[in-house]
Amino acid sequence: MGECNSSSSSEEDGDLEWKAAISSAAAGASSFMSSLVNGVSATENNGGGGGDNKQSKTQQQQQQLPKHYQIKAQKILDEIIGKNLEIVSDPLIHLPDDEPMGDNEEEGCIRLFKNAPPGIVFDHVDPQPLRRRPRILPGKVLNEKSKKFKRQLQSVAVDGKDILAAARDKCQTSLSRREAKDAAAKAAAKREEERVAQLKKIRGEKWLPCIAKEMKLKSNR
Repeated sequence: MGECNSSSSSEEDGDLEWKAAISSAAAGASSFMSSLVNGVSATENNGGGGGDNKQSKTQQQQQQLPKHYQIKAQKILDEIIGKNLEIVSDPLIHLPDDEPMGDNEEEGCIRLFKNAPPGIVFDHVDPQPLRRRPRILPGKVLNEKSKKFKRQLQSVAVDGKDILAAARDKCQTSLSRREAKDAAAKAAAKREEERVAQLKKIRGEKWLPCIAKEMKLKSNR
């Protein structure tokens, strides 16, 4: 019986020592993390202290200075973050082909760690932005069969057939103007020939060399 009691008491003592070691390690870790965040150690913050104002000021100045282990821990954290910073441009979630993907899932993002959720998501950029402002304002109820709607639609729509028809009309008008101009010039030349022939009959051939220069100037004009 004595041996059983001694063995049970030794096991209880071992359990107590194990629990005490775990609690001390947890307390040390918590104090270390609080010192990293606040810049001072947990023992210095929890310790009581009276005294003069000068001593308290000097203690505060000493506490504000970073310790060697804090600087070392900060460097280790910076190295860990620097090695695990990755920029990915592939989809965030790999879905099967039959399921559609959202707009945000197709864009790239920045992740702090490899398996971390997305942090910074890039803004969506439209590859083909709207270049001209539409004349038909949204929100108004328009009758599609009305003349006003048709005029507005024609003002913003472009059809190749309409362009070709307008080009043909312009070509025909320019040709008709050219033909009319040529016909008018021919008629004027014919009238001048008739007038000269009539003068030949009336006055004869002697007066023609005298006014030849004047006729040339008039024809050039």
